[in-house]
Amino acid sequence: MRRRALLAGFGASLAVPALAQEALVAGPTYEGLTFPSHGKSIRAIHYTPAGEGRRAAIVMMHGSGARITNRGPWHELAMRFAGDGYQVLTPLFTDAWADDGVRPERMMDAWRHVGSDAIDWLIARGVNRRRTAMFGYSLGSYVAVDGALGNSRAAAAIGLAGGVDVYQPRKPRRRIPVLILRAENDTHVLPRNTAAWIDFLREGNVSVREEVLAGAGHLFTPPQWLEIFERSAAFYGGNIGRIDQDAS
Repeated sequence: MRRRALLAGFGASLAVPALAQEALVAGPTYEGLTFPSHGKSIRAIHYTPAGEGRRAAIVMMHGSGARITNRGPWHELAMRFAGDGYQVLTPLFTDAWADDGVRPERMMDAWRHVGSDAIDWLIARGVNRRRTAMFGYSLGSYVAVDGALGNSRAAAAIGLAGGVDVYQPRKPRRRIPVLILRAENDTHVLPRNTAAWIDFLREGNVSVREEVLAGAGHLFTPPQWLEIFERSAAFYGGNIGRIDQDAS
């Protein structure tokens, strides 16, 4: 039975507790790895569903100041996606360029490259490009969606709690399904700035679905993270995760 493990070089923030070293009877597994992007080695956690799953994959882009770890809501969300049959890759995109808060275009481009290279990493390991998608939260929502609409081969994208105040989006080069999840009471990324992002994408002929997380702020409670998973899973299930997709 495969064990869940992380690379020893990830440091204390990614240390695996003794209990996590035990083999799983059934269910998703995860392991630490690195892949190249923008001339850098990008640390990531790769989650694998039990069995064949949906033969689909999601790249998850974290928020500002975050670290990838094998605990907490980001890890739990990735495990839920893996439990729903998806491979998941959670790269630490700031390995490509450390975030100084100023964020010049070259920095944003390096981060977007991490997302597209993560998609390519999954495709190279057998995932059909039509079954790949991006997911991003806050700063990562911009990196994920803007990147997916650029040079990425991702077939769908979700942006959670993002807006034009994160960064000015580029004119879309691709037309793929996009879901924007807006937190109703977000005071960090204001609702009007999320609305402006949606309007910009729709003006670029991108198919955008907007859904509102009622009562949610920028930081989410466990029940709200569950709602985020359920809404995201429904969107992915109708796009990259359709069981009939290979025959269509």
